[in-house]
Amino acid sequence: MTAKTTRNKGGTDYTRGVSREQRAINRRNRLESSLLSSQSYLPSDHAAYKAYHNFEDNLSAIAVQRFGEPFREGSIVAFEEKSFGGIIKPGQLTYPVSTDYAEDVSSWVVAIALFDGDKMLFACSGIPIPHGRTRQRLTRFVTSAHLVTQFNQNRNKDDKLRVAVRLPDNTATDGFLGLYDKDIAVVTCLDFLEVCPIDLDHKAKPFPGGCLKAAGRAFNSGSLMAMRGSLYQKRPLEPRNTWVSDSQDISKAVLGGPLLGWDNNIVGMSLDIYDSGDANLRYTFLPMDILCKCLKHFQILNPKKDFRGYALPRDVLSVVPSGFMQTICRLKSHGYPIPPPLVLEFNGRLLNHFEECFGELLPWKGFPYGDPPGGSEKCVWNQLPKEVVTDVSRRVVSLASFNGYVRSFACTSLLIKLGSNAKQTVILTSASLVRDCCNEDIIDDSLTIEVFLPPNQRAGGTLEFYNLDYNIAIVSLKKNFNAICPDDIFTESAKNSSKKVIAIGRDAKFGILMAASGEMKCGNRGCKLDCKDVQLSTCKIKKAGIGGPLINLNGSFVGMNFYDGSGVTPFLPRHKIVKVLSQVNSLPSECRWPVPKPYWYHSELQANVHALGKHIGRRLN
Repeated sequence: MTAKTTRNKGGTDYTRGVSREQRAINRRNRLESSLLSSQSYLPSDHAAYKAYHNFEDNLSAIAVQRFGEPFREGSIVAFEEKSFGGIIKPGQLTYPVSTDYAEDVSSWVVAIALFDGDKMLFACSGIPIPHGRTRQRLTRFVTSAHLVTQFNQNRNKDDKLRVAVRLPDNTATDGFLGLYDKDIAVVTCLDFLEVCPIDLDHKAKPFPGGCLKAAGRAFNSGSLMAMRGSLYQKRPLEPRNTWVSDSQDISKAVLGGPLLGWDNNIVGMSLDIYDSGDANLRYTFLPMDILCKCLKHFQILNPKKDFRGYALPRDVLSVVPSGFMQTICRLKSHGYPIPPPLVLEFNGRLLNHFEECFGELLPWKGFPYGDPPGGSEKCVWNQLPKEVVTDVSRRVVSLASFNGYVRSFACTSLLIKLGSNAKQTVILTSASLVRDCCNEDIIDDSLTIEVFLPPNQRAGGTLEFYNLDYNIAIVSLKKNFNAICPDDIFTESAKNSSKKVIAIGRDAKFGILMAASGEMKCGNRGCKLDCKDVQLSTCKIKKAGIGGPLINLNGSFVGMNFYDGSGVTPFLPRHKIVKVLSQVNSLPSECRWPVPKPYWYHSELQANVHALGKHIGRRLN
């Protein structure tokens, strides 16, 4: 597949017309704009553009302050590569593949280097591993986790560190740091490169007499080097797997390189340099059987069909890519899942997020960020009388719940009249706002609630009542809002024979109103929610519309909207809400009100369902 074809399909952008740093900035901007809505949002007016970016920069600065780590001003001094042992020419060091064929070691050992601009900060070696089953053609290398240590230690405010891989043919290509643990790290390159992956199921023979050879490649020269060594007899409190060089050469180029046994089969990988405090420095290594178990535990060779519910394997971490620290901090502040490796760099998308807009958008008066995106519908608001639109803008608010600085949920809600003589103003919304994220059958009492009515009215909220069977919650305001128009849902309006309805929502980020039109359906067949009283409309909303009102064309309240990702909108009708609110107690819940969880998507990085065969590298007999 060509770069142009992939780009047209919305996949990975390989374009080399701009610098690597600019490509990273472009990828980050596309991702962060996708968190605003499903449409691109770029104000054309200069003042609006400046106001928008100031707003975004301020949010990013707050997120980095709360969730980021302090950066150093600049990277450390340049790294100086050191050679070891002797230079190995092609064909000079081989290992047996079968009884009558031997493979050249120089054909697959690579060098991996870390750069800040043109300044080299670290260099080591790497070993190719099987390709896996992603649709995207990828080549992966396993190396020492010391590469990640240097990446994190050298990360600075510019955040432009990069990884390069020197191949056996002396060409270099970009690499992407991904998963790692305390011992190993994985570097990924685009396409299937001219290197033969090792067989992870190979059972290496024991070390007779402890003799071995260590191989590695220098990045600058591209030369393959090797030196002889032997196993070091473990002393108390020293690392378990250690070897020492016969020549006492110490070079970090050997880290991530293979250890070869007496018969030149791979028996392990060098990890780090160990200083025992005596005169001799030693190397630690990971035996081949443990290395294979670690890589299988990383779950990169056989990925899931999609990234729904993705979580890092136990004791495995993921590198925050260069240029994406602000993005990761923003994701953490929103309570969203951290993306799987390469999804950020390859323009993956976060689906089912709260910032996704729907219908026709209506900004509030004085909206400083220019015209919002056109939305998925047109001519919705003009179906309503002008006074109804005004009332809607003064009674529909945005709600968010927080666990500390981390947002737990966001939705729309409706200001209503409650109490004797309807004198009290409260907020009607979905109980999903305060459900426990791990157990939806209980309420999380530790959450704080924030209420937003544009342009600048914000207040805390207090949970006053909830019913989990019908997923209803009532929230009170901790301070009064001005110029509001709460709805009296307890007073039944005149009957309306039309089935046409409009679902209202308020954007969680800017407070923009959203409206989607549709019709009420008979019955609730196809609804994913476990409640027989729920009805359906054909309005198409997103998660931000949860808890928002469904109204008819004269503005009367029809019900409260929910979202199940089915393409239609479930809603709880007005008469059922009134009946529930007339009961001042909450009962144990027997119904389920699932909300689609946010998850990451990239068509090329998920499993290719047609590639069912077992992927292994060259078998080392």
